[in-house]
Amino acid sequence: MKVRWLLLLGAWGLWAQQDPQFTQYMYNRFGLNPAAAGYAGAWQFVGVGRLQWIGIDGHPATFAVNAHTPVTFLRGGVGLSLLGDQIGPFRTTDIKAAYAFRLPVGSGGSALQIGVAGGVISKSLDGASLRPEQIPDPTLFNRASNLLVPDVGAGVYFTLPEDRFYVGVSALHLTEPSLKDFTATGRSRIARHFYATAGYTARLSETIDLLPSVFFKLAGTQYMVEGNLALRVQPVVLGASYRLGDAVCALLGLQATEGLFVGYSYDYTLSRLGAVTTGSHELVLVYTLAPAFRLIPPDLGVRDKKDFR
Repeated sequence: MKVRWLLLLGAWGLWAQQDPQFTQYMYNRFGLNPAAAGYAGAWQFVGVGRLQWIGIDGHPATFAVNAHTPVTFLRGGVGLSLLGDQIGPFRTTDIKAAYAFRLPVGSGGSALQIGVAGGVISKSLDGASLRPEQIPDPTLFNRASNLLVPDVGAGVYFTLPEDRFYVGVSALHLTEPSLKDFTATGRSRIARHFYATAGYTARLSETIDLLPSVFFKLAGTQYMVEGNLALRVQPVVLGASYRLGDAVCALLGLQATEGLFVGYSYDYTLSRLGAVTTGSHELVLVYTLAPAFRLIPPDLGVRDKKDFR
């Protein structure tokens, strides 16, 4: 029991500086990049729940929900996101609003979007629940601490028509908010995060697609690289991922209805934590409204069409 806590809290030195990890990043693009607001061409709602390192006391538990949509008169998209994360006695809540300006590229429906986001991050630490011998960082206060800090991010996102190809780059926590209330030195900060992701749809037949994608994250001096290859045989998606030095992952998805997608992933841990955990589980729900509800057409120039396909 104590060994497991030490392993978990030993990881806190890195985890405290990083945002939670999501295996199904390809379905949560707006959550990682404000420039993706409205990219789906309609209202889209995303919910993600993740339980990481099952079997370790106080293992990370994370949820994220967001909604975004194109808006005609703003010539782009807007969105809201909420993220909650808990690891042992540490809790984080992140709330942001975002706007993305959409710039058509050519006449075929391709577009470049440039986005910004702003909001607040709330962090709390129940330091009183930690015994001194459990604390890997001696500067952590051994008492309850809370803070609320402003936060900003930005990004760019490019997509081809019908989502055949996309690539995005974003930077979050640009001001590196201070965590001074958590430490005696007052020097700890939320690391600036850089994300890059790209994906491609290779049409093999009318009902079969090959979906490769890649994901990169840099937070402080720590980086992560992940690659995924999925096969979509309507309405089922089967995939596998490898996260460099950390995990191998299996993904299963189902297009339950025209608008609702349900995805599940399991991570098998390859790091030293693998000795005390049975892995990680993640569930994602994506609901996209029918095209008739789109508030902005792909070319930004049509106002009265009922169906923008």
